[in-house]
Amino acid sequence: MDLPEELQALQRFHGHLGVYVTLGLRMGAIGKRAFGHYKGLTAVVTSVPKPPMLCVVDGVQFSSACTMGKGNISVVPGPEPEVTFEKEGRRLRISLKQGWQEKIDREMSKEKELEQSLFYFRIPEDEVFEVREG
Repeated sequence: MDLPEELQALQRFHGHLGVYVTLGLRMGAIGKRAFGHYKGLTAVVTSVPKPPMLCVVDGVQFSSACTMGKGNISVVPGPEPEVTFEKEGRRLRISLKQGWQEKIDREMSKEKELEQSLFYFRIPEDEVFEVREG
């Protein structure tokens, strides 16, 4: 299967592809686009504290430039994947729209991870993500 270069790079970074790392990539890209350069940007990722959902953290790190090494990303336990970016007093929260997590968890499959990653890479942001200021 031909993958876009960005997904190939994410696969090399994370070690494999999957739905949650791909969703994290998309969430991080929304944050980076909203805030620009990472200087001063922080991210708090909420996730179940184990894979596969925890993989969302690697996707956010990969695309937002908020990393554990720079200390501008943190992870807090929670039942649903979301990320809150903050910079200069402005806050942006990105989460899945209602019903998506259940669909993902029901359909996720190791055998179909490339196909599913490509689907979540291409789906329009406004179909799968809820983005809220404040």
